[in-house]
Amino acid sequence: MCTRYSLSNIEALRQLLGEFGLATPGEFLARFNVPLSSTMPVVTPAGGGAAWEKLAFGCRLPAREPGTPPLLLANARSETVLAKHTFRDAVKFRRCLVPADGFYEWQHAGKVRLPYYFYRRDHAAFFFAGLWHPESAVTPRSFVIMTTSPNAVLEPVHHRMPVMLTAETSRAWLGDQPLAAAQVTALCAPFPAELMASHRVDPKMSNPRYEAPDCLHPYTPPPQEPTLFD
Repeated sequence: MCTRYSLSNIEALRQLLGEFGLATPGEFLARFNVPLSSTMPVVTPAGGGAAWEKLAFGCRLPAREPGTPPLLLANARSETVLAKHTFRDAVKFRRCLVPADGFYEWQHAGKVRLPYYFYRRDHAAFFFAGLWHPESAVTPRSFVIMTTSPNAVLEPVHHRMPVMLTAETSRAWLGDQPLAAAQVTALCAPFPAELMASHRVDPKMSNPRYEAPDCLHPYTPPPQEPTLFD
């Protein structure tokens, strides 16, 4: 899954958007810990080119049973996206690019969840492969992030990773014409592990309401207090 990400490096974002002839929005503020339901910029196709839009992170689906809350989906699995009713039309006609410069995943250590931050080794901004959904009775215009199997950097921490696009695959993903199943599979391949890096981060960023630059900083857990048996 990918339910948190960062978009903090404004200069890297400016360079990324320049490849599509887009300028960074003047009012944009750095984000260090983007949770579900946040309104975030995405790039959508527009008249043969590209345009900025602000959409909500997460697609809200009607409740399965009366009296239960709606489902909020952050991700779509690349392996099954063409077969799922929820995403079948979106992957054909409503693909988008979600700018980011890193994302978080949690490793389970017994009952404890240890957060890690993942990013490109060169610290460049990049695009996630996304799908956007129109406004409905239960959700505003929104987007989800595609996921795929993990590369060697992610595998020790989590069994999934978001689809990170390159400059070439970004252009191939953006568009409003259907893609063949083989094209979806090729575009959603795991990002090369040798181009990525990661480090553990402070558990306080697990709180979706906490957002500060230190969310991204490497974290070393404090030494354990000695016991009577040490």
